[in-house]
Amino acid sequence: MAKQTGLGDAFYIDGHDLSGDVTSVDTIATRKAVLDTPVLNQSGMVRLAGMGDGEISFTSWFDDGTNLAHDALSGLPTTDVTTMYCRGTAADSPTAMLVAKQINYDYTRGTDKSLSAVVQCLGNGNGIEWGVLFAAEATQSSAGSTSSKDDGASTSNGLAAVLQIIDINSGTPTFKIEDSPNDSDWTDLVSFSAVANGNEPAAERVTVTGTVNRYLRITSTGTFSNAKFIVAYRRGESEDDTAY
Repeated sequence: MAKQTGLGDAFYIDGHDLSGDVTSVDTIATRKAVLDTPVLNQSGMVRLAGMGDGEISFTSWFDDGTNLAHDALSGLPTTDVTTMYCRGTAADSPTAMLVAKQINYDYTRGTDKSLSAVVQCLGNGNGIEWGVLFAAEATQSSAGSTSSKDDGASTSNGLAAVLQIIDINSGTPTFKIEDSPNDSDWTDLVSFSAVANGNEPAAERVTVTGTVNRYLRITSTGTFSNAKFIVAYRRGESEDDTAY
């Protein structure tokens, strides 16, 4: 892969597509506190890894359109928000995922009449997960499965996945990720909660431990029409630090 710019990116928070409102992603950070533990038999400082943290902060223009920036951010929810920054919108584009607390909604009105907000989202129990896009703003008109995705090999350290549902015309879809060792025999890997028309935008993060087979696909069930969604995921690795 070559060096890249940030052109053609996308940004989502709790199922809201803010790609047309966010002017910059200011911080994508995974941090680890360091505990200084000096001891008598060492001439240098001994340090231990402490609590981990994650942050996604961004600047957005004011937009009071339906399900756009003001709708998405002004409520300043006390519950978790699910954020997703996509470095590109094709399959396998690197994607930063974070379940977080949105801690502010602060606007500045410039002398040039610009009106912009800086919003900070801090991780709640986990850090940034850099994964890849499976489906970027795909639309399923009814229940079915996507084409399979070949990741080249199975892995043995679980998977974390995020679903963002932007819109549903009618009904109640349920999305799941299935895996297969041979692109033929499919089993359920992770399932997301059903979302009824009227309860979108919505987002959810799910995880699974153990073996994840080589091939993946997204399958929807239920009676619905025109569900617009995004899925990103990250296969776990043996060296992952999950102690947050």
